[in-house]
Amino acid sequence: MPDRPHVAVLTSVHPPFDTRVFYREARSMAAAGFRVTLLAPGAPRGEREGVRLEPLPSWGGRAGRPLRWPVLLWKAMRLHADLYHLHDPELLPWGVLLRRLTRRPVVYDSHEYLREDIEKKHWIPGPLRRPVARFAAAVERWAARRLDAVVAVTEEMAQRFAAVQPRTVVVRNLPEAPQREPVFEGRPPVVIHSGLMNAERGLGMLHATAAVVAARYPAARFHILGPVEWWGLPAAERNRTESEWEAVGVRFLGTVPYPEVPSYLEGAAVGWLPRDPAARNNLLAWPNKLVEYMAAGLPIVASDLPTQSRVIREVGCGLVVPAMDPEAHAEAICYLLEHPEEAAAMGRRGFEAARTRFSWEGEATKLQKLYTSLLGLGEPHD
Repeated sequence: MPDRPHVAVLTSVHPPFDTRVFYREARSMAAAGFRVTLLAPGAPRGEREGVRLEPLPSWGGRAGRPLRWPVLLWKAMRLHADLYHLHDPELLPWGVLLRRLTRRPVVYDSHEYLREDIEKKHWIPGPLRRPVARFAAAVERWAARRLDAVVAVTEEMAQRFAAVQPRTVVVRNLPEAPQREPVFEGRPPVVIHSGLMNAERGLGMLHATAAVVAARYPAARFHILGPVEWWGLPAAERNRTESEWEAVGVRFLGTVPYPEVPSYLEGAAVGWLPRDPAARNNLLAWPNKLVEYMAAGLPIVASDLPTQSRVIREVGCGLVVPAMDPEAHAEAICYLLEHPEEAAAMGRRGFEAARTRFSWEGEATKLQKLYTSLLGLGEPHD
């Protein structure tokens, strides 16, 4: 790419090394020949894997975020970028203003179903959630019409924007194609859940599921990798002691850097995807963790929700069970632990699908084509 067009990636919410923002999109576009600068709260100033990092203030928590917005606008304008790519709904009005002031294309990356996401925010008073959600969705549509393109993570999400923004591109949140084949046989009897765990993602039935598995398969362990949100659970679940969790083989490992996640997944025997269908986001969203499990060669036990069940059944890479039934989840987990050859075959099928059908490389090409189109550079070469 001759003059290396400058792309500024903007976020006031996500950490600087967010999986989608940095590791997938920013890093890929830098590798494709763009000069990429990422503005993010608490970012270390400097360059990482071809991406220039510039910090935004990170103080103040949620209440302090509005104070970051004018700082972000000022820093974004000083970059004199050729294209701006913003990642947070709260930045949409600022994105419209940025477009008017710079006359440069601005792209909005929609990660979540905004209305459904706001309706479950526990920090918004209950009676206000729906009105706030409707207002936010209206602002999102208003801004999307006035920006240059929208990037959506699912086809269903893209359809929501189609009426107001014809230049909407689906860029799914998939992992990179695995570079090596994992070991499928002889894995330790570890059940792993990767990513945020909360009431909508099986936290309320974790102890009950693990207890059934432990009674039948005492050597089994549950590794919970990532942040845990206890809000919304009964006191009996929130107040369990460490020894109570250890008694059923549950370990909370916390958050680890994204590049280290595959090694944890490859050290497990089953990938677990419990999801509550009462949360509409779970019904609509693309199950990112599903493909990460597949890429690690893990057989999967998942709640029977439409999108993830369709992929699992089509590929033949796991078992789907009634969504919030701990005994059904435990039974499926024990089945895979007790039938290692069948579990290994499921893991192989999932790995092949992740390698050939569900990988980030194809999604990165779609984002690159959008950038080159908006910048008038023509089609990128493969």
